[in-house]
Amino acid sequence: MPEKPEEDPISQEEDDELREMVERALKQSIKDKKVFKRRQDLAQRISNIIAEYLDSYILLGFDFQGRHLDIKSATTPQQMEALNSFLLKYFASEVQSIKGLNPGPDEIL
Repeated sequence: MPEKPEEDPISQEEDDELREMVERALKQSIKDKKVFKRRQDLAQRISNIIAEYLDSYILLGFDFQGRHLDIKSATTPQQMEALNSFLLKYFASEVQSIKGLNPGPDEIL
């Protein structure tokens, strides 16, 4: 049975490049923050940026007026299930961290 090739992890250079691109997009959003009069416009702009880099995602955050913003994007039932599972894993990890059972990094990789 042929072995399945291992996925290459993102190199440090690619990781730095992606981080720089996200930072530039966020800085641009800060400059343009007064342009978005409707939350839907902001959500659409953010979704377009994220969709260039992620196949499926959940974004939770707050806009500059302090209103919550949640965006979930998945094109297949399998992606939706994977996102839901990841979200449950994330919150379970956060609960353990709050209780002091699993102190660790601030992100799940």
